[in-house]
Amino acid sequence: MCVRASPVLGRRQLLAATMVLSARTGRTELTRTPADGQAMFTNPLDVKLADPCMIRVGRTYYLYATASLPEDVDRGMPVWSSEDMVRWRCLGLAFARKPGGWGTHWFWGPDVVPISDGCLMFYGAFRKIGGKDTGRICVARSTRPEGPFEDAKSPMFEWAGGDAIDACVFRDRDARAYLYFTDANNGRNTIWAARLSQDMLSLQGDPVKVLEPDQPWEVDPVNEGAHVWRDGDRYWMMFSVNDFRNPAYGMGLASAAAPLGPWRKRTAGPILRQAPGLRGPGCAGLIRSPDGRELWAYYHVHLHPDGYARQLCISRARYVRRADGERELAIEPPGSRPQAYPSGAPAPPQARSDDFTSGRLDRRLWTIVDEVPPNWSLSRGAITITALDGDMWKDRCDYRNLFLQPPVRGDFEVRINVEAHVGGNYEQAFLVAWQDAGNYVRLGMLHADGPKFSAAVELNGVYEELLVPNELGPHVTLRISRRGDLWSFVAQRGGLSCAIGAAREARLALPRPGYGAIAPGTKRPYEAVFRGFALRR
Repeated sequence: MCVRASPVLGRRQLLAATMVLSARTGRTELTRTPADGQAMFTNPLDVKLADPCMIRVGRTYYLYATASLPEDVDRGMPVWSSEDMVRWRCLGLAFARKPGGWGTHWFWGPDVVPISDGCLMFYGAFRKIGGKDTGRICVARSTRPEGPFEDAKSPMFEWAGGDAIDACVFRDRDARAYLYFTDANNGRNTIWAARLSQDMLSLQGDPVKVLEPDQPWEVDPVNEGAHVWRDGDRYWMMFSVNDFRNPAYGMGLASAAAPLGPWRKRTAGPILRQAPGLRGPGCAGLIRSPDGRELWAYYHVHLHPDGYARQLCISRARYVRRADGERELAIEPPGSRPQAYPSGAPAPPQARSDDFTSGRLDRRLWTIVDEVPPNWSLSRGAITITALDGDMWKDRCDYRNLFLQPPVRGDFEVRINVEAHVGGNYEQAFLVAWQDAGNYVRLGMLHADGPKFSAAVELNGVYEELLVPNELGPHVTLRISRRGDLWSFVAQRGGLSCAIGAAREARLALPRPGYGAIAPGTKRPYEAVFRGFALRR
């Protein structure tokens, strides 16, 4: 019999939750109340990115972005695919840095445009010129939406201002195309536009300034990240305001009678702004749901307070009439409450047990967050994860190869057999019920100045952990049970059972069961072997 030991104080302390509230008057409710049994999701989605661009080719959505983590932005720009806009699979780098290429670092803000024989990617890249980091717009081409993209013209044009970044291409009904980009010049960012040549590889005429920071709600002198479209006889532009690291990063709206303007801003304030736990929404775009009936906005929010690491959100959008009769776009504010899948999206499968004996991973059942394929494998009824540096503790968000199933409603129990020889401090193989990086419960087998079990709860970024000595060894069964908002944590081996503390309260809207292994700090590539994932409702 395993007797619960006295709690061992861990490195993690209770954090003060910062909940920044923003007032919003005249709010328009756009979220559909899900029907019983209807597929639901919560924001933020488990895609770590910044500056997203989303297109649809056939029935497949493709998502391109700036890499979310600083260590990845010099390698290139990733791409994901999805059938439903909610569950995404990373396909690797759509564009990768090449030896001898013009861009050498800081690959930012891709905008991908389908053409007759493939796709063009317009993006910002930097290189040292005269000892100074210099940003320019480049264009790359691929025959497939997933890439690989190869440079077609880099840089696309010379620029006498600051750094040219944040490309956006708009094609009008007459097939004329226009490039919008940001001039980032000593902390003051403005938006410029020019007509493109027929092949979209060159500018026709000199760029003109179309937007600059001039509103009282633009607290930082930044207008950037344009997204342009046409509705009826009007042209519309969403644009980001304030510094991207500022929690008040948000989206403004402007309209014009012609692509090159003059553009007139909506002066009442941002149409997309921060909400509790979802700070810094920006770089938004628009896309239709799978059946075309709904309009959706996609954008990034902050993953943690410093604002650099970001992740994906999606919100319903539609046109509304203002009190003065003018038509404008309304976007459902960011929120973490459950909402219905986009209309026409295929429903995900129900979460279920998996013995891993089919010979291949069921990709409809399992999502792998920040997948690194060389560091996991499936063989003989077991998933083996070779741990990487990373964690989801506190403000860390560099976890990789996190395996998750669809959400489970109501009470349930989930368990998995784990074998892992953790030996460096905070190495951990774990079972998890996950909502997002700031809201989850986790039971892990870890090393913290000796072998321990960890029962952790994080809610709205506030982390609490109980550590007890591991007297069961490196091969155990981990079990998490939910009854209402109470969660229980148990480790077992043979006839021995060890409860890790008393039941803990945690309100998670749509928890998704899963597992993973991390090696924060040590970066030691130990192997964690997972067998017999069992789910019981």
